Amino acid sequence: MQLVGVMVRKLNDGVEYGEFRRGWLPDEALPDDPRTRVITAVGLEDAREIITIALIEGDHEPADVEAWAERLAPIEERRYERIKHLVGPPTLNAVYRVIAEDDLSRPIAE
Repeated sequence: MQLVGVMVRKLNDGVEYGEFRRGWLPDEALPDDPRTRVITAVGLEDAREIITIALIEGDHEPADVEAWAERLAPIEERRYERIKHLVGPPTLNAVYRVIAEDDLSRPIAE
C-alpha cells in the first residue's frame, strides 16, 4: 500500500521561509529512507503556514512506520533542534494510506 506523511505548521513571526528551509534540510541522507519525494507549500492566504507532504515510495504497511521512525530518529532530532525556534508545533503530523490518485484533467471512470 502507498503511504504519505503530512505535516502542517506555522512559521513564527518574523521568520522567512528560506531561514526555516536551511534548518529543515537534513544533514544526512539514508539510502533506504522511504520518503523519496517531499513537497512543501506555503499558504496563499497566510504565507507563514507550511504544509509538507512526503510521498512514501513502494508498497508498505502501516507497521513499517515505527521502524522507519526509529531509524530516522537521530536525523529528525537534529532537524528539530535547528528549527524549533523558527516554527510553532505541528497542527497536523500524520501518515495516511493512499486510497485514490486521480488526474482531474481527464474523465474519471468509476
